[in-house]
Amino acid sequence: MARLPCSNIIIVIGDTHVAQCTVLGWPAFLHYGTEITGGAIAENTFCHGCRRVGSHEEFARGRVTWVRPSDVTAEQRAETARRAESRIGERAYNLLWNNCEHFANWCATGIAWSQQVLVALRKIIGAVLLWLGGTLVWTGLTTLASA
Repeated sequence: MARLPCSNIIIVIGDTHVAQCTVLGWPAFLHYGTEITGGAIAENTFCHGCRRVGSHEEFARGRVTWVRPSDVTAEQRAETARRAESRIGERAYNLLWNNCEHFANWCATGIAWSQQVLVALRKIIGAVLLWLGGTLVWTGLTTLASA
């Protein structure tokens, strides 16, 4: 995926735009939006819900951005934009179930899902299982040692 400055972005309705968000200068998470009519981008944020952002520059907010590659037809792109525009004004943001990635994927495919949430949950579950396994092993070893 080519990372381009705002001035190099070509407006294509239905594109999924991605912005790299940082915390203390380190890459932390990705923010997603969907290109809609008039060169605007629809996004779903914690503070504003689903809203229309007037330009790519406003969506980028100075962050590194790129467009997710897609080989869909013009009709599919129009449907993507229609879905995005249908939810503008909605205030149902939820980090785990309805974040910006869920929104962009739903616009593009009709299925709301977030790879970032899945990866985070997998890491959390893995850490809990590792902790539980270590606790069970430690309990078993201390039981054997006291026998």
